[in-house]
Amino acid sequence: METRTNPPAVKGVTAAILVTAFLYAFVNSISSVLLNEVVAAFSLTGAAQGLLSSMLSVGYMLALLVNPLFQGRTEKLFMLLLSGLLQVAMLLLSGSASSFAVFLTAIVLLGVGCGWLDGYINSCMIDFHPHDSPKYLSLLHGLFGVGSLLAPLLMQALLLGISWRGVFFAIAAMTAGAMLCVALARRGAKGLDSRQQAREERLSLQQFGGYLRKKRNLLLLACGAMCAMVQTGLTCWIVRYMLLVHNNDALGATCLTVYWVAATVNRFLAPHLRVRPLLLILGGGALSAGLLALGILSGSAAVMCLCFGLLGLVTGHFMPMMVAECARGYQGSTTLTTSMYMFVTGIARVVVPILMADLSDAVSIQVGMSVPIFAGLLVILFAAGALRLPAPDEP
Repeated sequence: METRTNPPAVKGVTAAILVTAFLYAFVNSISSVLLNEVVAAFSLTGAAQGLLSSMLSVGYMLALLVNPLFQGRTEKLFMLLLSGLLQVAMLLLSGSASSFAVFLTAIVLLGVGCGWLDGYINSCMIDFHPHDSPKYLSLLHGLFGVGSLLAPLLMQALLLGISWRGVFFAIAAMTAGAMLCVALARRGAKGLDSRQQAREERLSLQQFGGYLRKKRNLLLLACGAMCAMVQTGLTCWIVRYMLLVHNNDALGATCLTVYWVAATVNRFLAPHLRVRPLLLILGGGALSAGLLALGILSGSAAVMCLCFGLLGLVTGHFMPMMVAECARGYQGSTTLTTSMYMFVTGIARVVVPILMADLSDAVSIQVGMSVPIFAGLLVILFAAGALRLPAPDEP
């Protein structure tokens, strides 16, 4: 393995990335947890109430678009450090903003920092663990899941003693602590030889075009988009579904908690299964379609909640394993592969809530909730297609 000649340095980088991923979950959750406080503070009405989440996504997508331009031109750990420091600055600006225009500008730039950081923690983990990346990516996303579960609890507790602005400042301090870990790890990584460092070739238009011309890459990106539609569809619509169908939005929130607990368990356990990652993706797509169909057709709130726990167990591995699979054979270009994957999944996350809302309004709430079922069936199709084609690192 890549850790043989200098394991302490690689372990230091790995630990810093894992700490960053855990605390990044708090930044990622802040817009949803503090939405009501921000709406009240700036007296927002109508569509303006949705701008917080939308503008964060705009910044995130912008960062993913420009990420490949940095490939081979900047050191990855430096970019990871820069992205975290940008988040710290924008969290402080958001918390002190006196006007909504300044606040919204800070949120867009916070989204840029999130997009950079998300791309680089995944890319760096692959680079420093090229032979065991599914295991380490699952650990990374597992800790992110734990952070996502704890973030609302911590922020709600903080709101009992400080204002929403103080919560922004507190998350900024936590992020700054993570960046201190990155800075120390980066300093230690300078002792690694060239084979152990995350070095990449400069990306050219020819390389970019070559990546998109390979059928397997397109199938993986399409599969990743469908995986994102499954997970986003489940998590974005269940509270609404439980309210309209079972008149119990609180149970919808319970479904979400159960899902993320199970998904986090999955991310820690899935890498230990002796099954090809794409087969696990294909199986997850099939099982997710069946379980969600069972929950809808049962007409029972309790059965739906049980199904959501099982759904977490069969879909939690989607993102880490898809990121690793997209990067196979592209050592030296993982910024490109992770950014492309996250960009297409970002588009899916934007589209699916709108599609589900439209179908729920035009046809029925059950039809709207069925969108992840069809996405799960398409996961089977695209994963099966990719399985039939050799990866770049296969003969």
